[in-house]
Amino acid sequence: MQTTIKELKEIRDILASIDVSLQLLATQDPTRRTTEFVSKKVICQRLAIPSVALDKLIYQGLVSGGDHGLVEGKHYCKLDPTEQNSSKFLYDPNTVIQSAWESFKNV
Repeated sequence: MQTTIKELKEIRDILASIDVSLQLLATQDPTRRTTEFVSKKVICQRLAIPSVALDKLIYQGLVSGGDHGLVEGKHYCKLDPTEQNSSKFLYDPNTVIQSAWESFKNV
């Protein structure tokens, strides 16, 4: 029973990653208009980073005034303006992955 639950969770995670990949491919247009938002867990899986690393990027965005890291309104949005738990935010995979790629290339 325990192994079945674990296998189902793995399948769910794989399908979530495939879903993000398909959404990114479907929205490859010059305007890069966001048509989907995903959870923190999906973004972390897609970038292969721990969730604490994403929290550090959010903090970096706050202290830099939006020059570095993840920025509210560009990379993520809050459903409730008073919410402080980053797992409750919705993330734009297009801008997050694009910013990650630009940072990697030092552009």
